[in-house]
Amino acid sequence: MKLNKENMKKIFVLTVLLFLNYSYTIAQILPGTLDVSGMPSFIQTVDDVVLEAGSDDTTVGFESNFDSTIIGFVLDPRSFPRISSALNCEANVYRYSVYINTLNAPANVILEAKTSFNSGQRFPAVSIYDGSPIQPLGPRDLTPSNGGNYIVVPNNASQAIKIMEFVGCRTDIPIQFRIKPSALTPAGTHNFEINYTVTASLTL
Repeated sequence: MKLNKENMKKIFVLTVLLFLNYSYTIAQILPGTLDVSGMPSFIQTVDDVVLEAGSDDTTVGFESNFDSTIIGFVLDPRSFPRISSALNCEANVYRYSVYINTLNAPANVILEAKTSFNSGQRFPAVSIYDGSPIQPLGPRDLTPSNGGNYIVVPNNASQAIKIMEFVGCRTDIPIQFRIKPSALTPAGTHNFEINYTVTASLTL
């Protein structure tokens, strides 16, 4: 039995608030700043998510531009002795892992995220570390989780999932989002948070 779409006026509006966090896995690691710009915003009517009564069209969803969200992480400059962020990043190379989760996402909505291999820019672009015969953490590359394919973002801070890891400071990393709504999601405007957590390590 087909739904009468003329009577279906249910609309989903999803907007996102960003929350950032930086944690240390080793006490000697220097403080840094995680920068995030851009966020996905999504509007869809129930016509787009229902095929038949009681049946969701799970293949239909919203996909953001590949660079709708840009993140980067650099070490903070130091005032004494005066050292810029670029010099601080060059002198102190760590392995960073970026975790992602949502909070207060509406029920029955699946949010997925991904990035690609070596996306973004090394910071600084050229470093003494790059030419060193010994690179204890490996090259200053970025490795996405799940082979660069979409991962489901958990709606629970205690279950935050790693979306990528990279060696050395890095900027302009694009994150792409895909949202799969459901006709079971309550109509209205839903505001939820996307949290990013960065951990740093001196080991592989």
